[in-house]
Amino acid sequence: MELTIQISAAVIAIAVIVLLCFLVWTFRTLTETLKETKQTIVQIRTEVTQMSMDVKEAVHNTNLITRDVRLKLSSLDGLFNSFNDIGNVLQSFTGAAKECAASSAKESGILVSIYDGILSAIRIWNKVKKI
Repeated sequence: MELTIQISAAVIAIAVIVLLCFLVWTFRTLTETLKETKQTIVQIRTEVTQMSMDVKEAVHNTNLITRDVRLKLSSLDGLFNSFNDIGNVLQSFTGAAKECAASSAKESGILVSIYDGILSAIRIWNKVKKI
């Protein structure tokens, strides 16, 4: 019976040694994995910091471009207003021309309106050319 106890104790001792070897191997692997994870986190932090600076710069540039586009569009407002005025004058002119053609009598009021429309169109055209 003593031999059985000694063999059992030896088997238990070998099992404990094997278990400890696997635990040591597992902890070493875990330690290496944690080191790699730490390095990855440090790299990610630096990359995120760089990316955030790039994003801030891109947003700043986008804001500058937006302001520039708004300024240029607002400078075109006068041109579009002039085109609107030209359209109104031409509409008045064609309306007056229709009235003139429709009426058989030549009234001086219609001719004055046509003359005023032509002068207004010429003034607006000169303004547009200056822009």
